[in-house]
Amino acid sequence: MEIEIISRECIKPSSPTPHHLKTHKISLVDQFSIPMFVSTINFYLPNQAAASISKRSQVLKQSLSKTLTLYYPLAGKIIDTLSVDCNDEGVSYTVARVNCNLRDYLKQPDFSKLPKFVPGEIILHEMTPGAHVAIVQETMFACGGFSLGLVIPHNFFDGTSAIVFLKNWAMIARQEEAQSPDFSSSYIFPQNTSFRQDPMSSTFGSLAFGREGYFVSRRFVFEGSSLSNLKAKATRLGVHNPTRVEVVIAILFKCIMSALNAKLPPRKSALISTSVNLRRRAVPPFAETSVGNLVLVAPVPVNGEETDSYSFLHRMREGITLINGDFLKSLQGDQGMYRFNEYVKELSKSYSKASSDGAEIIVFNSWCNSGIYNADFGWGKPIWFPAVSFAVGLRGSVIQLVDTRMSNGIEAWVSLDEGIMSMVDQDKELLSVASVDPSPLEIDSIKPRL
Repeated sequence: MEIEIISRECIKPSSPTPHHLKTHKISLVDQFSIPMFVSTINFYLPNQAAASISKRSQVLKQSLSKTLTLYYPLAGKIIDTLSVDCNDEGVSYTVARVNCNLRDYLKQPDFSKLPKFVPGEIILHEMTPGAHVAIVQETMFACGGFSLGLVIPHNFFDGTSAIVFLKNWAMIARQEEAQSPDFSSSYIFPQNTSFRQDPMSSTFGSLAFGREGYFVSRRFVFEGSSLSNLKAKATRLGVHNPTRVEVVIAILFKCIMSALNAKLPPRKSALISTSVNLRRRAVPPFAETSVGNLVLVAPVPVNGEETDSYSFLHRMREGITLINGDFLKSLQGDQGMYRFNEYVKELSKSYSKASSDGAEIIVFNSWCNSGIYNADFGWGKPIWFPAVSFAVGLRGSVIQLVDTRMSNGIEAWVSLDEGIMSMVDQDKELLSVASVDPSPLEIDSIKPRL
């Protein structure tokens, strides 16, 4: 697969940013995130009713320019890990061409090729002062399909912020009114320069993502009907109102722990590092359009005897409830840094204990219910939204969930030690409800391997 760069330019906001907004500071909560770029990719099939490729590219650029008047920090340059110079220099926009048809690539996508659809192949890349805040790559396939790759700093935008931005950009491309982003988190959780800038990295970065050994990634796809059956089973076993996300993480956890215990007896314990979206936990809730890295981690310890997946669900719920409205109130205002330091110390203690006990640390994150498949720029909804960070080979046990485009299903992207994965992807219970790496073209018609 050959990628040819056609053009590079900067897309500036259609209106200048007001002088009083020229410097954007991240919040105290944002300071907890690792200072690096992360990437997303949307793939779009060709649309017979669409305008010419050049016209499509023009619409994308013009609508991006209008979107940047709302998301003005994205058109600036990084000052440091704490702030952006909103100087309206613009988003770096690359147009590329690939010498294959999109359907041919999606028949059995090669994860290692995903970085080619990201500007500069930047995935999980460290931030540098003076760099563009956001970078976009539009890649045209020979068939007329295209992809949009977005690179954005993790400690300025979390997954929700990035997806809401893409949906707003798409709405403006369709000449609809976009939702205004909410930048109030910087005032709700005021930045404090005395707080070390990468507590997440120093707390558990090496434990979670710097593991020794050879790690491989798989994609397990759960069709909506399978999830309905899993939810019904969980309800019968006493779980109140189980969600799609809960039943998927429960069965994956059970399979992973079974494999670990088979390979490394005696029974291992685990620590699940669960990302919690603060927007829905605050009282009153923060707007879904809130910009920032509004995510904190809840460590959920599970002992080696708790192999039942539905007991595990109860333990997960208990751990997550600690991040509630009262806790978020305590992080606000001038006294927020004191409580935040306490939280980081408690978190560090949990990970240190898990490491010394030989527990398996599993990082879990969900982007489900984000509405990413509504990012229709006027030529149809995305055919696929992969968890692109898995393309670079994560060195740790990581689970990320994203929606499928149809059937209310879930794609579970999983990174595990090669030996453990060889048992997990052959687990009969898992294969009875999920398919391994099916083509994104077949998501609406897949059947689990019984």
